[in-house]
Amino acid sequence: MNRSEGEDGWRDVPNLSLRQLAYFLTAANQLSVLRAAEALNVSPSSVSTAISQMERILGVKLFMRRHARGMLLTPAGRDLAVHARSILLHVREIETMGERGGPRAAIRLSIGCLNTLAPYLVPRLMQEVEKEHPKIQARWHEDSHDSLLEGLHSGALDLAILYDYDLPTTVQAITLRTMPVQLVVPAGHTVLQRERLRLANVAKEPFILLDLPKTRDYFLSIFAAERIEPRIGYRTGSFEMLRSMVASGFGYTVLNFSPPYVAPDQGGLVSRPLDGPFRPQELVIARLYRTRPPSRLEQLVETVKASVSKLKTSTG
Repeated sequence: MNRSEGEDGWRDVPNLSLRQLAYFLTAANQLSVLRAAEALNVSPSSVSTAISQMERILGVKLFMRRHARGMLLTPAGRDLAVHARSILLHVREIETMGERGGPRAAIRLSIGCLNTLAPYLVPRLMQEVEKEHPKIQARWHEDSHDSLLEGLHSGALDLAILYDYDLPTTVQAITLRTMPVQLVVPAGHTVLQRERLRLANVAKEPFILLDLPKTRDYFLSIFAAERIEPRIGYRTGSFEMLRSMVASGFGYTVLNFSPPYVAPDQGGLVSRPLDGPFRPQELVIARLYRTRPPSRLEQLVETVKASVSKLKTSTG
């Protein structure tokens, strides 16, 4: 009778080593053998050899090497980077188990956050994670919507905090909280006297658009849902410039997130929920479906949810 590998242990030792996976993943994140070697404190030839050995074992090219322009991951390389990161995280979790099952070493996680939210969210999350999960070393990154998704798919990020707008089916999104659409106007604006606010109440005034990829599409879709053509007075890619212009009386805007605003030399601003036939956005924490997260990562997600629930999202 033949016994399974689960009964006897593994008959065949895997050809790939954890060191090779670590060298490859560092090169995938840096897109440079030289920078990967510097990050790992090894010679460039060690990184190159590890990658070449992996390509020979797997029978696929992992990188496209471009003379004097660094490297690009191939589709096979992108897929491997995600799995390599997952494997290394699980191995690190095994290493953190001490004699009594307690943590002994740190797990390193890379977490991305949407750049318009990061200044208000990441510092408090850093404090919470350090307090609740001392054996997790979190590296925080701020970036655009598309770049965060690219980071997940390339294996550079383990988690990303962003809105649920236009997410691919490869991503699992866990809702942190609902973010209703808000009308944001200068303090003292006459529209604030109304009990319910609609876009039609301010449609003739200049609209200040947060002009960022995905973001602009979402906010313009709000006007389309009301069949209103916005009178765009100004466009800006800066969240704080947008709010400063509203506070200074240059127009109004719509946002899902409008934290308290303080500018002594300008007027204030006020945000109120906006009525209309459009859905709110969900603030989510996302990861790839095809990877199984370590238990510590799932525990961290719960900490993030609890912290985000306390975030003040409107200006009164």
